[in-house]
Amino acid sequence: MAAAPLISFDRVWKTYGMGEAQVNALAGVDLAVQAGEFLAIMGPSGSGKSTAMNIIGCLDTPTRGTYAFNGIDAGRLDRGRRAVLRNRFIGFVFQGYNLLPRTTAVENVELPLVYRSAPARERRELALEALRQVGLEGRADHTPAELSGGQQQRVAIARAIVTRPALLVADEPTGNLDTARSHEIMELLTELNREQGLTVLMVTHEADIAGYADRIVSFLDGHIVSDSLKAEAA
Repeated sequence: MAAAPLISFDRVWKTYGMGEAQVNALAGVDLAVQAGEFLAIMGPSGSGKSTAMNIIGCLDTPTRGTYAFNGIDAGRLDRGRRAVLRNRFIGFVFQGYNLLPRTTAVENVELPLVYRSAPARERRELALEALRQVGLEGRADHTPAELSGGQQQRVAIARAIVTRPALLVADEPTGNLDTARSHEIMELLTELNREQGLTVLMVTHEADIAGYADRIVSFLDGHIVSDSLKAEAA
C-alpha cells in the first residue's frame, strides 16, 4: 500500500477579486508530493506558482478544494493553527536572507526555537549543529555583515532546518547569488534531501537551478502544464 503524500492538492482553486475583476490564480489544481521528494516549481510571473507555494507553506488558504499536509486538512485550519503547523513542520528559505543584521549567525539560527520556548542550552546546541550541517561551524559568532551572500544564505538554511522540519520551502533561494555560490547552495539542498530525507519544494525561474530537483512541475495561467521526473530519478 502506497504511503499517503506529505502534500496533496485536490481540485485547489485560489480566486482573487469579484465580478469582472475576478482572477483565478489557481484553477482546480491537483498535486501530490511524497515525503523525501525534491520538487521544483516553475512558471512565468502570474502563473500561479507563488500562490501554490503560499498555500503549501500555510501562508494562505484555498478558495475551493482541499489542501492536505501530512493528512491534515490544512486549508481549513484557522490562522493560529496554521501558524503552529508552519512552526512545527515547515522551514522557509527566501531569496532575501531575512537575517537580523545585529545578531550573530548562531542567534539568527536559534530564532525558531525561541518561538517554541526551547531552553537556552538546547537552542544553542541545536543551532550550532545546524550551522555545522551547512558548513558554517566556524562562523557562529559572525554577524550578517561579516558574511558573504552565500554564507548568509547558508545561515538562512540552517535557521530553516534547526527545527528538523518535514518540509523545506525554498523561494528563489539563489536569486541574489552569483553562479558559483548558487550551485554551492543547490548542492547543499541536494545533500539535505538525499542524506537526511528532507522534503524540498523549491520555486525558481531558472532552468539550471530547477535541474537539481528530481521532479519539475510547471505552472501556467493557474494550471499545471507539465509534471516530469528527471531521467535518473524516474
